Amino acid sequence: MKGSKLSATARLWWSLAALVLVAASPVLIALTAGLIAAMLGCQLDEGDIHPCPVLGVDIGGGLYMFGMLFWFAFFLVPIAAIGFLVWLGFAITLLVKRLRRSTPA
Repeated sequence: MKGSKLSATARLWWSLAALVLVAASPVLIALTAGLIAAMLGCQLDEGDIHPCPVLGVDIGGGLYMFGMLFWFAFFLVPIAAIGFLVWLGFAITLLVKRLRRSTPA
């Protein structure tokens, strides 16, 4: 079975993009919840769930949940930092292999 058609460098960059996206996702989701609450004129804070009616449906609980997802970043960012160090090790290894391959013996 053939391997992936992506080169090692492309896979490395795609993995870095995925790592950044995963690390930033809790903050982006919380900011989006705050933006939605602000556009609807609702109050969003970590103190309590506030009512936020939209077309007769209260979405205050959902906004509160997504707003509190920000706190998940405190766990995710250190894990992503370790993942970045692993990624950096792979990048350095790939660079060293490429440099050794390109220099004539």
